[in-house]
Amino acid sequence: MEDYNKIKLTSSFSRFINFPISIKTRIGFILKRRTLLLLFFLINTLCWSQDLDKTDSVQTTNLIDSLLIDHDLRNWSVRLFGNVKGQGFKLSNDDASLTYIPNNLFGVGIGVATRKLILDIAFNLKDKSTENTDRFDLQGGFIFDKNVIDFYFQIYDGFNIENSLNSSSVFRDDIKSIDGGIDYLYLFNAGEYSQNLLRSGLKGQKQNIFSFGVGGFLVYNQISADTSIVPQEFISDFNEQARITNMTNYGIGAMGGLAGLFKLPSNFYVGVGAKAGIALTIKNAETETGSYNPNNPVLYKLNGSILFGYLWNRFYTNISFRASTHASSLGFENNGAFALLNGKLVLGYRIKGNKKSFN
Repeated sequence: MEDYNKIKLTSSFSRFINFPISIKTRIGFILKRRTLLLLFFLINTLCWSQDLDKTDSVQTTNLIDSLLIDHDLRNWSVRLFGNVKGQGFKLSNDDASLTYIPNNLFGVGIGVATRKLILDIAFNLKDKSTENTDRFDLQGGFIFDKNVIDFYFQIYDGFNIENSLNSSSVFRDDIKSIDGGIDYLYLFNAGEYSQNLLRSGLKGQKQNIFSFGVGGFLVYNQISADTSIVPQEFISDFNEQARITNMTNYGIGAMGGLAGLFKLPSNFYVGVGAKAGIALTIKNAETETGSYNPNNPVLYKLNGSILFGYLWNRFYTNISFRASTHASSLGFENNGAFALLNGKLVLGYRIKGNKKSFN
């Protein structure tokens, strides 16, 4: 039986190789044509992919250029400034509260400004006679068309803790706070609204502008420490659930607000803004004895800003203040709140231009 199968296989193979030459040629031609078509398809796909990557890269570069880069030197200014900037938080119940405040809030710096972007570099001033907070601050924003976007990210190590009951305080270098977020607002009748133009000293305010807006926001914050954030000196004023060693909070919400720019006599101007919102959050708290999830997901947010400035010739000066706070329940009759503060005094010089631009 095995010999029969070998003979049958040999006979079949012999018939295949003894096909007429025209049939073998046709089979070879078909195989070659399919191979060429496959190679052509792969090469064409690769070339198209490369063109797409180049196109995407060019489009991305053009988008960044159009949003952030100003090629007209008449729209550039240089500036010196002093600022105060801080991030703090508060833990409270019905009877007492602890306020966590960073030290060394003040700084000085230099920067450049255009009609599209303001870039300031600050140097924090530290007091050698006291314990200092290690800090990283990133805050910014931009306006295009009717869209206003503000963002921030801050990391602080070391806080001075003040007790509301007896005004005593203690410094803890092991407490770390991380706070970040993005605010978005769509202004319905923004017109020529742009506080960036005023902050950068590029343009005076020709007319009063006032607009309402709606939008949303994202928020994230975390507090962590080696031991409970409630110091031993104040532990009798707070329950076990308030003795937190790690707390995280993620939230997304909706907000509304208003913004206005107003012209004052003699090249003075003022800008104001306010936003309020509500969010749903996911929270997790860890204490020295366990962990829990606060069951109230609601977070309330409030922002406010004011800018007051003056323009003369190619010089300008302005002073601005921004404050933001968001608060929520931590459960078990405890409440938590974060606060951001930023104040800045600027003296700037426009690189190129003429006085008519400020009228």
